[in-house]
Amino acid sequence: MGNIPSDQVICKCLDLLDIDSKRHDFLDFRTQKLTVAIFVKLMIEAQLKQHSSYAVITEHLRSSSVLQEYLGLPSISESQISRKLRTLPYIYCQQLFLNAVCKLQELTRDGKGIPGLGRLRIIDSTELALPEIVGRWAYCSKHKNAVKMHTRLIVTDPDTVYPERIIASTADVADSEVVMDLVVDDDAIHVMDRGYIVYGNFARWTEQNKRFVARIQQRNRVEILRERPVPEGAKVLRDADVRMAFRWNHEVKTADLRLVEFTDDQGKTYRLLTNVQDLTSEQICEVYRHRWMIELFFKWIKGHLKLVKLYSYDPEAVWTQMYLALTAYALVLIVKHMTGTTRTPWQVLRLLRLYMSLSWEAFLQALNRQPSRTSRGRVKKGKRGRPRKHPLKLKPARLIVK
Repeated sequence: MGNIPSDQVICKCLDLLDIDSKRHDFLDFRTQKLTVAIFVKLMIEAQLKQHSSYAVITEHLRSSSVLQEYLGLPSISESQISRKLRTLPYIYCQQLFLNAVCKLQELTRDGKGIPGLGRLRIIDSTELALPEIVGRWAYCSKHKNAVKMHTRLIVTDPDTVYPERIIASTADVADSEVVMDLVVDDDAIHVMDRGYIVYGNFARWTEQNKRFVARIQQRNRVEILRERPVPEGAKVLRDADVRMAFRWNHEVKTADLRLVEFTDDQGKTYRLLTNVQDLTSEQICEVYRHRWMIELFFKWIKGHLKLVKLYSYDPEAVWTQMYLALTAYALVLIVKHMTGTTRTPWQVLRLLRLYMSLSWEAFLQALNRQPSRTSRGRVKKGKRGRPRKHPLKLKPARLIVK
């Protein structure tokens, strides 16, 4: 480490990922400076710091003595980073992400999920748009080139969610084509939206004792077998046992499920099919309402880690950056749970960025600092007099600046 102490925040964070620093016999063949281990650490630090381009990454490395000393790399060119990103097999970064997930599973093993509902696994996908020319390999339609990140998000408690597994594909791959690889657990309820309506899958999950709650469309038909009582005063419109018919291997088959219909605060009607029998209709509705957590996760990772801004548009580079961004997100949660802080993941990430080159002790002090102000702040008072009946009419503004 030289003159740089080993308790720097950047050192502590990247060491949590247990990245093997030894040269890889195959991936580092004939590599002089930028080994796989150094490259991955450099790119994860770039995701955490939200660097927007290769030029920013290289310039940041030149300006940071802490990062230089930790990586053993005084400088690197933009072309070397670009070449490494395009040639590194995404499987390496995929395994790195799965190792981080294992750490999170260990740290959150005592999480009971949502009170009264248990652990949830929310399944959905998000798209990343690609440019017209260089993204033609992911052509979807006349006006869209894009890739998808099919995600299974686990909810271990009301404040902790993280992606347990993803499947990357081009945007033309339907959600229902890969869902069988995501619904594999028996200890949680899988929550899905309308992109996963396949009656045959619903029947198979019921036979395999895999619980799910899936939204269906208004036009999807089911046969009502028995109406269940609906609690008075609730927004539940219907709770019924139903039978659905579907074609499987050129044969017509049937399966018995449960249909729950409810309205939200805006009066919009939702229809849910489920094989969960031990929850009330109101609890089933509450399970589906938590599906919004995955939308917030997609917004978080695109906004705070800038996953929408890709460094390269080559296929291998796109898949690799997906896993690097997810690993960076998992690292933030690992730090949050290891320190025991009650701050949100965004607050932890913001402090990591500010204290990246400082000591770990300084970061912990900032993380555990209590607010110095206990008042609610200045409270605005209403204007005196009668409220205005008619809106204030404004005159056209005439302003000339010479």
